[in-house]
Amino acid sequence: MSTQIELLKKYGLSVRGYAGQHILVDPNMQRKIVDLLDLKARERVLEIGPGLGALTGEILRRGAKLWAVEKDKQFAAILKKEYRDFILSKRLSIFEGNFLEFDFQKLRGVGQGKIKVIGNLPYYITAPILFHLLDGRVLISEAVLTMQKEVADRLVACPGSKDYGRLTLAVRYRALVKHHFDIPPACFTPKPEVFSSVVSLKFHTGPKLLKADEEKRLFDLIRLAFSQRRKTLAHLLVHHSKVPVKREEVAERLESLNLPPTVRGEELLLKDYIVLAKEFHYCFSSVRA
Repeated sequence: MSTQIELLKKYGLSVRGYAGQHILVDPNMQRKIVDLLDLKARERVLEIGPGLGALTGEILRRGAKLWAVEKDKQFAAILKKEYRDFILSKRLSIFEGNFLEFDFQKLRGVGQGKIKVIGNLPYYITAPILFHLLDGRVLISEAVLTMQKEVADRLVACPGSKDYGRLTLAVRYRALVKHHFDIPPACFTPKPEVFSSVVSLKFHTGPKLLKADEEKRLFDLIRLAFSQRRKTLAHLLVHHSKVPVKREEVAERLESLNLPPTVRGEELLLKDYIVLAKEFHYCFSSVRA
């Protein structure tokens, strides 16, 4: 199969880095990323934005069945030409369109088991893509994603750090997140101005931790806690709820969790938020944040 550089020359393409398109041209990095999926023959994979197939060929070489969602019509046309034999053998299906509008239900009942997801995410829509994956997680076992290092740092951040926030907790509630390695700009064309990182998400299986209404209260609390990072959680609960909460009551509940009354949202673990959301369940029907 042709390399990414060969394909760019073959089709006379000028990649538009300003639109989030940065093609991974380093074959060693391509292999390392696909290795993380630990693919077995006939496993099902969904690829986000394959571009010119930097990962596509590597995935197909390992015997997987692949669905690829590509928004760029020119890239999609090239993929259909370069991978025609795989399409004819039904090993590869290409969906043209925006991944944020992709319906995961299309893959229900096609093959056995959950799907694996892989993709080099455009920098400017990484968070929306993550939330779309979280919404479809019932059909997904894991995802291996390349993204801007700044966003990856937020996903794996520890409490108390500047990167720890709502995105950290939203993803962590639903998946086990792991940072694997960074990729320097020189591995892409055009070269981005920042480093990229490869992370994996292994989605939690088994019964949900909370019911739907409890989950809503949990994320209402998290939203409130990070609405003003410099304020203590006690201050935010007392002053930002239409349902009155006494400072003494907040302090008492925090103390029961071995947390000081001066604790801020960025210092709390996910398990702390889960307990507090249950304790202050009556506060969040009208939270302003």
